[in-house]
This record gives sequence, C-alpha cells and structure tokens, in this order.
Amino acid sequence: MESLRALLVVDAEKFSRHPGSELTGLHLAIVDAVDRAMAASGLKEIWERVRFRQSTGDGLLAALPVDALPLLVHPFPHRLQDALAAAAPGLRARGVRLRLRVALHFGFLDDERTDAPGISTATTDVNRLLDSEPLRSALDAGDPDVTFAAVLLSDETFRTFVLDGKTDLKPSQFTEVRVVVKQFDRPAHLYVPTPSRGAAGPPDAEPDAAPGPPSTPPSPPSLGNVQVSGDGSQNIVGSVLNGDAHLHGRA
Repeated sequence: MESLRALLVVDAEKFSRHPGSELTGLHLAIVDAVDRAMAASGLKEIWERVRFRQSTGDGLLAALPVDALPLLVHPFPHRLQDALAAAAPGLRARGVRLRLRVALHFGFLDDERTDAPGISTATTDVNRLLDSEPLRSALDAGDPDVTFAAVLLSDETFRTFVLDGKTDLKPSQFTEVRVVVKQFDRPAHLYVPTPSRGAAGPPDAEPDAAPGPPSTPPSPPSLGNVQVSGDGSQNIVGSVLNGDAHLHGRA
C-alpha cells in the first residue's frame, strides 16, 4: 500500500571519471558520509529503520517517514558537508574526490512491495531534480576544496517545510531555479550549505611589456630626380626644402 514518504537521493559528482579500482571504496565513502550526517542530524534511528534504501552505484535513493523532512532540510545538508570535508584529505591522498548532489521531495510510494519497491511518480520526480542543470552547476561553480554538497528541494518541499517555518532555514537562503528534464518542468529551490567561488579564477593579465628603446622618428622623404622651379629663394639642404617651390618629377 502506498504511503506518504520523504524521498532523499544523493549522487556523486563525476563518479565514473575515477579509476575502476576506486569505485567500490568511493561508494562506501558515500554511504559513510550519509550515515554520519544522519546521525549528526538526529536521524540515526529513523535511518536505520528505513525499509526502502537503494544503492545507485554512484549514490543512494531512500524513502523516509515524511516527518523526517524538516531535519533533512536542516541540518542534514550542513552535517553532510561536514562529513565530506572531514573525509576529503584521506580521499585526496588516494587520488579521488567526493562531492555530492542531493535532492529532496515527498510523495506517495509503496516502500514495502518486494517485487518493485519505491516505484512511483514521486521517485521519478526526485531523480529529475537530481539530474537537473541548476544542481550540477551549483557544484561546478564552487571551489572543490570548500563546497562539498549542494541540495535541491522540490517546490512542494520548499513551500510545505521552509515557507511554512518548519525548519531553521529562511526562504531568503534559497535560490529559486527552473528544472527542465525531459517532460519535467517545474520550479525548485537550491541551497548550498557552504558556498564558494570556483578555485580557477580568470587568467592573469599579461604583464606589461618592458620598455624598449625610444622609437626613431620617421625620416623625411628623400627626393630624387627632382627639378625645382618657382619664384623667390629656395634652398634644398640634404632632403629638406626651404622656400616656395613647385616640384616636378618622380619622387
């Protein structure tokens, strides 16, 4: 039987770009970071009793009781950021990096059906949020050594739990975005617990060129095969003509 559930999905940025030998360990690091964040958010017991929790290889999809959503909105994103930041030095020593995209939604699903658990419109929708360009861009725009998590809330989740004052976060801390993935086209709300700018800034300006020798002023045009005629005094000294003259011939 379908019940109203909170839906959480997390996904690792650029998971498949890592060596195959590291993927199992990286998945376990995802599970560990989520476990630690759940415990630090006061959701440890609820998380351990979840009936539908599915590995996606590069992440997790889970259905929790809907009353867990206020804590999933806050402080879970911050605690996940903390867990990933703590794990980062050890992962870097192995040549891998772990940053997570997170999407939150709620809706009806059957999390007890053994042959097809968790199949529902709400599950499809939360995965559309996860795959959206605004959420991917939120991580791309941040410093990878500072910003480890970005979270996207469905419009329903934002209105029900943030606008209605059921979390400690204020609406002004979110950025409204548009999510367009296949036939899914809806507003959503982006939150980055530790925002930053990308580490790669604009390229440095070219240094000023060293001053060269002063330029030589152009020489006056030389005159060759020139006939001079006219009234008054005309003097030609070298290539300089003084006086009133008419020039005939080829320069």
